[in-house]
Amino acid sequence: MFASKLISPVLCLEKNKLLSVIVPKRAMSSCGGTLRDIFMESVNSVRPQTLIRKEIRVRERTLLVGNRSYDLKRPCHVVGFGKAVYGMAQELELILGDRLQRGIVNVPVGIFQKFGKTSGSRIEYIEGAENNLPDEAASKGARMIKDLVEKLNEDDLLIVLVSGGGSALLPLPIPPITLEEKQNLVRTLSRKGATINELNCVRKRISQLKGGGLAELAHPCPVICLVLSDIIGDPVDFIASAPTIPDADPPEMATAILEKYRLLHDVPASVKTVLEKGKCSCRSDVVDGEYQHVYTYVIGNNKIAAEAAKQEAINKGFQSAIISTGIEGDVRKISEIYAQLARNVAAVITDSGNKDSLKVFLETFSEDLRVRQGFIDELLDMDYSNGICLISAGEPTVTVTGSGKGGRNQQLALAFSVELNKQAIESADISFLSCGTDGIDGPTDAAGAMAIRNSPENTPDVNPESFLNNNDAYSFYEKYNGGECLVKIGHTGTNVMDIHVMIIQPKI
Repeated sequence: MFASKLISPVLCLEKNKLLSVIVPKRAMSSCGGTLRDIFMESVNSVRPQTLIRKEIRVRERTLLVGNRSYDLKRPCHVVGFGKAVYGMAQELELILGDRLQRGIVNVPVGIFQKFGKTSGSRIEYIEGAENNLPDEAASKGARMIKDLVEKLNEDDLLIVLVSGGGSALLPLPIPPITLEEKQNLVRTLSRKGATINELNCVRKRISQLKGGGLAELAHPCPVICLVLSDIIGDPVDFIASAPTIPDADPPEMATAILEKYRLLHDVPASVKTVLEKGKCSCRSDVVDGEYQHVYTYVIGNNKIAAEAAKQEAINKGFQSAIISTGIEGDVRKISEIYAQLARNVAAVITDSGNKDSLKVFLETFSEDLRVRQGFIDELLDMDYSNGICLISAGEPTVTVTGSGKGGRNQQLALAFSVELNKQAIESADISFLSCGTDGIDGPTDAAGAMAIRNSPENTPDVNPESFLNNNDAYSFYEKYNGGECLVKIGHTGTNVMDIHVMIIQPKI
């Protein structure tokens, strides 16, 4: 379906109530379907199986990864941990066949129920980390991974599969620290306001496998690390707490962090023992921050997903461009900027002479959105007659002030709707989607939500601001048109953060 034939409704707010013009039900379904199609194409592009097939090949007894080749005459072993490694491991086993000797892969609770349990595999899969929290099941899997890896030598080959969520699935504290003690320490630091960098520093310092521990145990076995990134910019020293990357933090930094938050004297004796003892020296050579026996490849990230969304939008007849793949910051601020962007683009639809104002706006907020180089020129050069579709990706944050139910994507979609009404846009129809590529937004069964208005008889007599302030976007969307604007797709088996899709069209 071409964009010129779509009716793209928009949420409108008046007197604190969600109102709407009468728009044909079929038109609204078309709009929602278009947003969903574009989002699902982005998800499909980063399916683990797709990425493994794209990056990994076997030619006779040689494994080809990127521009490197590895001898498969040696025994090949696989370990993995993360939300996306189930599909990665399954596809890798299909490619390797009987060249694969053994594998241990830790996956989140619920994966077997969603995707089925593999039988007859040389890889043993272990579910753990329910609700993305380290637990005994994940710790058992981590111990099994450790046992496998430390027996390898230079005549073996180890493939490590890593994705977001891997940290919770690889919990193995340095003895005598217990798993409960480690969890309590990290939880307390988080409540005290420790940054993610500080939390990671402490995690790595008291863990056997994180901060390069896995690679150290594998040495001198050559290691191929395949990473599906869930962090902006793909910093491999952060993803899953860097089990195959040398820990660059000074040994005393973890102690300094505990002192900063006045916790050093309150931690268990086991933690003090580990911190005082220090980690063992490297068994492997490190050059420019990399182990010489480890070869790391980022095979998937949100750039791939954003490009796929853009191409699907073009296939549907829109002009399309990617704003940014580094969206972060509070969702309320992001929603304000998105709504102002929609207003400025709508002004150009009315009068192309408004492009100068659009350019000034984009330059003003380019840093806030981490605008991709070249985007401004792309947008200004577009033909707006059939509508445009703007894609962005990243991971904004929500400041939790209430006790409601929702996630950052639902919160962003609702906040965008509220902010959009303030712009009083008359010349264009605007629709918006914000969804997580893992299919789960916060502690809900939705991936996110769409900002689309519906017919007045199905509109709740509620104040959307109160739902936003209570962080209760899910409850709002459940009431709004029977939940039609919630996007529910279940666990996708992948995770490259969030995708945002905004469609701006001339009124028809």
